[in-house]
Amino acid sequence: MKKQFETLGTNLFAAGQKIRISKNGYTQLPVSAGKEQEVLFVSTEDGCRLIPLLPDVRRIYIEVTTKCNFECITCIRSSWQDNLMHMDWETFENILRNLKELPYLESVHFGGFGEPMMHPKIFDMLRSVKELGLRVEMITNGSYLSKENINKLIDLELDILFTSLDSPEEERYNEIRQGADFQSVSQNIANLQAMKRERKVKKPELGIEFVAMKKNFYQLPKLIRMAYDLNAGHIIVSNLLPYHESMADEIVYDMDDTGCMFGKESLKTTIWAQVSNMKLRTERSCKFVKDKSFCINYQGNVSPCYALMHSYQCYIYGRKKQMHPCYLGNVNEKKLQEIWMDSGYINFRRVVNENLFPSCTDCKYQDGCSYTESNEMDCWGNSPSCAECLWARRIIACP
Repeated sequence: MKKQFETLGTNLFAAGQKIRISKNGYTQLPVSAGKEQEVLFVSTEDGCRLIPLLPDVRRIYIEVTTKCNFECITCIRSSWQDNLMHMDWETFENILRNLKELPYLESVHFGGFGEPMMHPKIFDMLRSVKELGLRVEMITNGSYLSKENINKLIDLELDILFTSLDSPEEERYNEIRQGADFQSVSQNIANLQAMKRERKVKKPELGIEFVAMKKNFYQLPKLIRMAYDLNAGHIIVSNLLPYHESMADEIVYDMDDTGCMFGKESLKTTIWAQVSNMKLRTERSCKFVKDKSFCINYQGNVSPCYALMHSYQCYIYGRKKQMHPCYLGNVNEKKLQEIWMDSGYINFRRVVNENLFPSCTDCKYQDGCSYTESNEMDCWGNSPSCAECLWARRIIACP
C-alpha cells in the first residue's frame, strides 16, 4: 500500500507555537497590528528557540512531467508506481501566481524525474518565469535540442541548461541511456554552443551532469575533457543511487577518494568538475535546507527535497529501502508562502539543519534493524526519517 506523509509536525516533532514580538524586542500578547514580527517558539533540550517566520524561500524545483523518451537503467522511474503524465496548465498557473508572492525567491529549476522538454508548453512555462525576473534553469537529456528549440531557448534567455551525459563514448552511453543515441545528443550539445557563438550570446550556459558508476567511472577524465572542449560552465559529478536490484553492485562510493584516483588527470578532474564524495563521511549537510529550497511535483504536491517527491524503492549500500513521499501541501489548495511558513515545516528544516536525526548508514546496530527498511520512521522518532540520505552526505548531487 502506498504510504505518504501528508503533514509535518504531528508525528515528526512538536512543531512549536507561533507568537509575535514587537519591534522593541519585548513579547506582547496581544500585540498591535503592524508593529510586530511573527516568530516560532520552539522548546529545545537546553531551553527554547525563537525562529522568525519569513517567506524566505530562495529556490524552487519544478517537475513539469514524469514522462521521458529514454529508459535509463539509472532512473528512479524503474522502481515507482506513479502515473506518467504532464503537469496541468492550471497547476502551473497556480505556481506562477504564488511565485510572485515570494519576495526572497531567486531561481527556479525545471527538472524532476521526467524530461521537461516533452511538455507541450515548456517554452511558455520558461518564458513566464523569466518574465518575473528570476533566474531560470532546466535539465534535459539533450534529445529535444533541435536547432529550432535551441533558438527558442536562446530567445527567452534561459540562464543555464544542464544536459545529462553519462559517458563520452557511444557504446557505453547507449548502454546506460537506453533508447538514446549518443551521436545525436552530442551533436545537439555542440549545436547549442555553436549557435550561441553565431548569435554572440552567452545564455543559456551549458552544464553537464555525469552519474558515476562502475560502468563509466574510469571514463570520467575523458568526459570532463569533452565538457571542457564544449566550453561547459558547470560540470556536476553525482553518484549512482540504485533504484533496481540489478544496479546495486554498480556503486563506486566505497573507495578512498583522498588520493589520485585518476593519476595525472586527478588535478584537472578536481579543478574542472564539482565531484561528489566517493566515500561515506561523518559530515551531513542538506542542500535543500541550506539553499532554502523545495520541490513541486507534476501534481502540484510540495516536498522538502527530491528524495521525498515520490514513492519508490532504492538500494543503500546493497540494502533494499522503501521510500515514501512527504507532501507538505498542494499548490492547488494552499499558497506556497503558507506551506513554507507552516510551523511543522519550519521545525523540520531546523531539525535537519542541526542534524537532529540518527545516521543509519554507518550505525553499528544496522544489521537486523527494521528502521532501515523504509523512511517511515527512525529510532529517534522522526517521521519521515532522513537518517540515510545520501544527498546530505554529498554522495548524490543535483544542480
